[in-house]
Amino acid sequence: MTDFPRGLGAALAFILGACAGSFVNVVAYRLPREIPLATPRSFCPRCNRPIPFYANIPILAYLGLRGRCLMCGRAIPFRYFLTELAMGVAGAYLYLYFTPERALARFVFCAALYAVALIDYDWRVIPNVITFFGIPVGLACAAFVMPEVGLRSALIGAVAGGGALFITGEAYLLLRRQEGVGLGDVWLLGMIGAFIGWPGVLFTLFFGSLFGTVGGIVFALAGGAPAPPDEVVPQAIAEVTGVRRGVAPEDHPGGPSLMRTEVPFGPFLALAAAAYTLFQPQLLHWYLSR
Repeated sequence: MTDFPRGLGAALAFILGACAGSFVNVVAYRLPREIPLATPRSFCPRCNRPIPFYANIPILAYLGLRGRCLMCGRAIPFRYFLTELAMGVAGAYLYLYFTPERALARFVFCAALYAVALIDYDWRVIPNVITFFGIPVGLACAAFVMPEVGLRSALIGAVAGGGALFITGEAYLLLRRQEGVGLGDVWLLGMIGAFIGWPGVLFTLFFGSLFGTVGGIVFALAGGAPAPPDEVVPQAIAEVTGVRRGVAPEDHPGGPSLMRTEVPFGPFLALAAAAYTLFQPQLLHWYLSR
């Protein structure tokens, strides 16, 4: 019996990854609005009309329609295409460089990180429904699927990672009299530790902070991070998500500044954690060979 062709397997992994990316877009749009994920069927966020199945094929539909809604002709956000493409590439890459079960575990983690990043960027909210569920899943994957992480490292990462960020947030609140780290970020780092262990937490904290600093400067120079949508986060979700209630830069005397720019931290933590998840073997080899 011949082995399954590697290139064909990567192609299938890309297709499945792109489909998962489409679902990530659905989660990022519907979860903060408390719209069920299964129903109604996919609809245009501009005109609210149902999307035909042939206009909902990941990547190809966006290219075929030139980024426009089939019904109303208005622009489809480019990030929908980018999410599908990124998740497709991640799926193919993981298939090529990890065993199937490890690739699946890491892909699920990347999908959760992507959804968290989109929601936090849009709403300044990290839904606990993702992180609370992700922590036990991550611990199970570390124990039974990813021996390179291991349960011990995952437990230390989950507890120490979330705890360190919680202490940092409390210290910031004490010194600045302003909330700088939401509980959503704390639980997110706990999920990160559960999936990739305490070395992954250290990597995520360092590079997430670095990315966040650069992002904060860019946002400040651009006039601040984009405001959340003109919609109210449902109270039911606000009570369980660790919503951050910072003060907008324009509400401060003197207008926006580098030190007063409100920046969602979740996307930068997610970016750093995803990088470690995808390239952990290469990073460890590089570090240990030095």
